Amino acid sequence: MSSSYRESADIRRVLAEFEIDEEVVGAIVQALASNGPIPPGAWSEDRPQTTMTNLDPPEQGPVEPVASSTRFPTQPVPGLDRYEDLGPLGTGGMGEVRRVRDRRLGRTLAMKVVRPDRLSQPALVARFLEEAQATAQLQHPGIVPVHDLGQLPDGRLWFTMKEVTGRTLGQIIRQVHRADGGDRTALSWGLRDLVDAFRRVCEAVAYAHSRSVVHRDLKPSNLMLGEHGEVLVVDWGLAKVLGRPHTGDRVQPKPVQTQRSATSAHATQTGQISGTPAYMSPEQASGQIDRIDTRSDVYSLGAVLFEILAGKPPYVGQSAAQVIEQVLSGPPSFPTLAEPVHPGWTSLVETGAGGSADGLAPTRYAPLLEVCRKAMARDPDERFASAGELAHEVTAWLNGVRQADQARAVLKEAASRRPIAERLRGEAERLRAEAADELLEIELWRPESAKVSAWAKDDAAAQMEQQAGLVELEIESLLRGSLTHTHDLPEAYAALAEQYRAAHEASERASQDTSRLDVLLRQFASAMPEHHPDRRRHLEYLDGRGALSLVTEPPGAEVELHRYVDHQRRLVPEFVGSLGPTPLRSVELERGSYLCILRHPERAPVRYPVFIERQQHWDGVPPGGEDPLPIRLPLPDELDEDERYVPAGWFWSGSTDERFFPRQRLWVDGIVFRRNVVTNQDYIAFLDDLVAQGRVDKAMSFAPQERSVVSGSQSPIIYGFDGQRFTMRADAQGHLWKPLWPVVMVTWYGAVGFAAWMAERTGKPWRLAHELEWEKAARGVDARLFPWGMVPDASRAWSQWSHSEQILPREVGATLADQSPYGLMDVAGNVSEWCVNAPGSLGSGIDSRGRVSPIGGCGPKSDRPNRVFRGGAWCTPLVPLPTRAVFPADAPFSGLSFRVTRPFCI
Repeated sequence: MSSSYRESADIRRVLAEFEIDEEVVGAIVQALASNGPIPPGAWSEDRPQTTMTNLDPPEQGPVEPVASSTRFPTQPVPGLDRYEDLGPLGTGGMGEVRRVRDRRLGRTLAMKVVRPDRLSQPALVARFLEEAQATAQLQHPGIVPVHDLGQLPDGRLWFTMKEVTGRTLGQIIRQVHRADGGDRTALSWGLRDLVDAFRRVCEAVAYAHSRSVVHRDLKPSNLMLGEHGEVLVVDWGLAKVLGRPHTGDRVQPKPVQTQRSATSAHATQTGQISGTPAYMSPEQASGQIDRIDTRSDVYSLGAVLFEILAGKPPYVGQSAAQVIEQVLSGPPSFPTLAEPVHPGWTSLVETGAGGSADGLAPTRYAPLLEVCRKAMARDPDERFASAGELAHEVTAWLNGVRQADQARAVLKEAASRRPIAERLRGEAERLRAEAADELLEIELWRPESAKVSAWAKDDAAAQMEQQAGLVELEIESLLRGSLTHTHDLPEAYAALAEQYRAAHEASERASQDTSRLDVLLRQFASAMPEHHPDRRRHLEYLDGRGALSLVTEPPGAEVELHRYVDHQRRLVPEFVGSLGPTPLRSVELERGSYLCILRHPERAPVRYPVFIERQQHWDGVPPGGEDPLPIRLPLPDELDEDERYVPAGWFWSGSTDERFFPRQRLWVDGIVFRRNVVTNQDYIAFLDDLVAQGRVDKAMSFAPQERSVVSGSQSPIIYGFDGQRFTMRADAQGHLWKPLWPVVMVTWYGAVGFAAWMAERTGKPWRLAHELEWEKAARGVDARLFPWGMVPDASRAWSQWSHSEQILPREVGATLADQSPYGLMDVAGNVSEWCVNAPGSLGSGIDSRGRVSPIGGCGPKSDRPNRVFRGGAWCTPLVPLPTRAVFPADAPFSGLSFRVTRPFCI
């Protein structure tokens, strides 16, 4: 059997699978058997490609169309009188395309003719025929229609198709991403328009998939954007019809590589590895032909989307081999917001601007990046199953973008208000700076009258900042209002309201400003339907009203209500009115801090602070209880003039500031404190009594001593002592102590000894206070940082900042502003105060229900155990009342004294 006969038989067997007419098959076999040269005509490997046909990109440079003004001599197509040859359009991997005129119908078409040098390759000839047959059967607006198929007298196959004028998607991508604005013809295109065109491509490919056809060479240069709005998928030369064996599988030709494919990394490859390397799937790049299906096209579409977003192909190399190696090695580097997907977006991302050239913020494209990632998944099972699913995702994104257009009027209104906020912020900053400069010139110890002017500027700045915050909040509200154009469901508003409710509660717990969240929560709550169960709940929360229940023993006490208001940085009780006699049951009050004065004709007046929090009921129910604990009203002679009563109840301890121990709500039982700390006069009386009892050694150990530099050694006492009585005298620095100064330089043991002496002498259980008992007595119940409020001011407490000259202790009770809500004096300054507990006993002093349990005894006596002290002193900076510090129990300190307390029992 001759070689030509065997070749003819192979070709007949291959072509028969495509149901080609027997005359056409015979003509092809005859042309190949003759081995005669076929005149090349106008074939040229170097001719640039037109944008009007389904051809591969050229070897070098961008695709450029043949100018419409170019004229070619017309002549009939040899052997086809029906068609008039109007000249070449371009050259592809398997064929040449020429513009022809159909004389019968008077229309211009594109005719694709198989290249003569490809007739000797049966698989490529078969692929040419399959392209014509498969494309002709894919009747979709996004696929170029094929009109006719035949053979030229020289044996070459041809088919005619619609001529498309326009640009490739690749050209438009380059124009859109070009930083300089580029070609004026691309100015009407934006990234969103490219995505919309991509959606139509996906729909066309999805149709092909529904007809069991896989394109296998999807890339921007094979996607045409016509001059009249057409979006066409072209060049189906590598199409694979699923369910039928691929021609290459039967003939198994050796891999073919044209001159162009060898020099261009992004040109179509033919042979066992078919497609364009930068866009082909890993299974396609590795030659796994049996694994190629619709998901391979999905991968290529994902690569096209990648180029739309990034402005470059997923893989770039100097040769096809390099690109294929990259494809097989792993996924590409996807663009991120840190690496903007559009060159012109860099400044927008850095400055947080709200839009781009096509009206969309860069972040709006983030969902498409995820779509791109899924489409280009390495494992086909992790991709979209078909182009239809991919089209659905892109359509959903486009629908959201179109709905966002409806909100642009709102965005414009928000932008018009930004200059107002900026002006307010700038003016506030100026006033803040002027106030700070003035305060720097005023000594800390100066009275409040010297600071009023600076405070006024600071107040004005705060007011402007608040106004700016409200304007900014209104702007943000307008921006978020665009959500109403896309979500009109009650549950959407309910979800947003719940989100802001949670954020509001968290901010309020942290003592942060909640004005912004107030407005947001009210906005979304009010937008909910009237009948929605959450609407009223949120609005009542914002109203914030609480309630007060108050029970006394005996009942019938008149309750005078005073509300704490800010006056010159100080919380001042302002009379509101009488709430009537006790018991009070769930009296509604606005949230805030109050002072109740309880007056009963047969009892002493009682100061009872309350703190009404948002939607909270101050009911006085103790830990583990069910009913309010009656407030015990003392008899007139039950308290001395120098004693102050702290009724049982809850208070806020600690702070949200991380410098202090955590904020917590605790219960302290009723307790009585001495109004003032112990004075030198009081302490000398104590020491003299010990001497009178014959306990001289004990008196000498408790007497104030100069600080020793050697632990455990006996230091000289500061008081004078003649063997029978102690007297005041000048200390080592020459300062003469005064009788009504607080006693200092006494150890914790001396303080405990004095309390025990007081208890024995009066028959009342005097002792040192637990630090949490002291904290409540000093702060009240509303978490204020100083006895006068939240703002530090050295003129209101005796500290090292409170005087321009050398400062020494002061007579107790002389600093009137340093008075707690219960009437205790000198809690923020003059002297710090020993507490009964050791540093580690704070937690152990609180039971599981939040009740403070005082710890008695002296604790361990080995190696100078430490004890807690609270409050500021004449020789220390002003410190907030939640501050706790420690000092060795057996060491004296010039700023450390004490006061005694006792429980108030029913």
